[in-house]
Amino acid sequence: MAAELAGETVASRLADADPSVWGPRAAGAPPRTGWTGLAARSRPLVGQVAALRERFAVAGAHRVLLVGTPDAVAAARVVAGTDPGGTRLTALDSADPVQVAEALSGELAETVLVVADAAGTDPVVAAVTRVVAAAIAEEVGAGALAARTVHLTEPGSPLDTPGDPGPVVVTLDADVPGRFGVLGPLGLVPAGLAGADVSAVLGDAVAAEGALDADDPDNPALLLAGALAAGRGSLLALRDAERSPALTGWLAPLLTAAGLTVVPVPPDEPVGAGPAPQEPTAPAGVVDVHTDGTGPRPGPGQGAVRLDAGPGAAVVLWQAAAALAGRVLDTDPFAPAPPAPAEGPDPEPSFVDGGIAVHAGDWLPPATRTVAGALDALAAVADGAPAVVSAWLDPESDASVAVLRGPLVARLGLPVAFGWAPACRSGDTGAPDVAVHCHLTGNGSSGDLPGSVGADTVPPGPGLDSLHAAQARAVMDDQRRRGRPVLRLHLTDRLAGLVTLARAVTEP
Repeated sequence: MAAELAGETVASRLADADPSVWGPRAAGAPPRTGWTGLAARSRPLVGQVAALRERFAVAGAHRVLLVGTPDAVAAARVVAGTDPGGTRLTALDSADPVQVAEALSGELAETVLVVADAAGTDPVVAAVTRVVAAAIAEEVGAGALAARTVHLTEPGSPLDTPGDPGPVVVTLDADVPGRFGVLGPLGLVPAGLAGADVSAVLGDAVAAEGALDADDPDNPALLLAGALAAGRGSLLALRDAERSPALTGWLAPLLTAAGLTVVPVPPDEPVGAGPAPQEPTAPAGVVDVHTDGTGPRPGPGQGAVRLDAGPGAAVVLWQAAAALAGRVLDTDPFAPAPPAPAEGPDPEPSFVDGGIAVHAGDWLPPATRTVAGALDALAAVADGAPAVVSAWLDPESDASVAVLRGPLVARLGLPVAFGWAPACRSGDTGAPDVAVHCHLTGNGSSGDLPGSVGADTVPPGPGLDSLHAAQARAVMDDQRRRGRPVLRLHLTDRLAGLVTLARAVTEP
């Protein structure tokens, strides 16, 4: 495959940002190729970030609170994750009131607010920003808040409003898809302000960019793209979910958008395998993918991929490989983000069991009255395809949900992918969605927010809880439109619901 790609001169054309690399797709909406060479163009950001960080430090602000779209938050976390000493970055990509309350529970007087929204019109970002800004302003005053606010947005957007003393506006290139923006302002500014060494990340990445434009079968980007494309019809098991959660969290939707079936898996857990499908809709095998160079070296003929590269170079390689794999698989690696929140009230549940309201489609047998029964019914209609579990909950206070992936594999008899929503979800890639979907949602309210931050600071219209539920419903509606079975388990009481869920997953 690498030799074929080399013969088609895709590496040099990609380096020249030539949209024709993607063939017929380029004739419609041309792919956005501004991400190629982005690391080299981002070098001036190193000095800008350093100057801003010093300015904020003088004002006593050392902690960064990022409110952004899922792609923006994922990008910042990748860069922040490269710092072995850790950074002071807190990031919000959803309107979950529990997560917002936790983000506002500490050190507001030392907080820099970064708002990342390319178009400046995302309703979730706007709602959360208003609540967060009100809390910080209450602590430090409106003037001090403005002086320590940074907007990352495209020119001309509603957020493109620089002022004195602030906010500071760092413009984004409209030709760079958010998912491919790690090495631009989306990734570098929040992480750099929080303490990450962005100079080292860029130096590593620029060197890789210069080495990947050769139309040579030994080009690492072509080799990796070929290995990924060869995994078509298989499960790609991302084995570094524990060692490198930020890299895995960014890479999973990147590869999904390229048309690949991805399951983030802890290194020692089984991926899971269901019964042989009646139709060829389920992955036929498993390919272990080691993203950070720490896994075992695969031998000849082994179903494994391992990438050994520095952090910045790894981003460059994965981006190029995913984009080129999408070319081979005839999918859209630049697919848009999930749809906008769906307005309207929640539909009535199919039934309620122990603090969990269960929502399902016609595929659920009418007599089902337990969460365990609903899970079994979902497995029955999967026909061996993987199950994707998306948790619209708080990764901190609801962390116990993640450990249920292994028991779910045993319960369902299927490969199970687990992720924290909305970051784990990609847009419509043009590739068939063969998975069955389980969404975990939960109640929260503005009463979770600290102090006087609550109803008065939530934007007009739906509150954070309603907006968060609408965001989840939009994704589920999109999956149903594509004909996929969708099970929603809504925790009307988070604590009681988690107990019921754990019991349902583990009971015989």
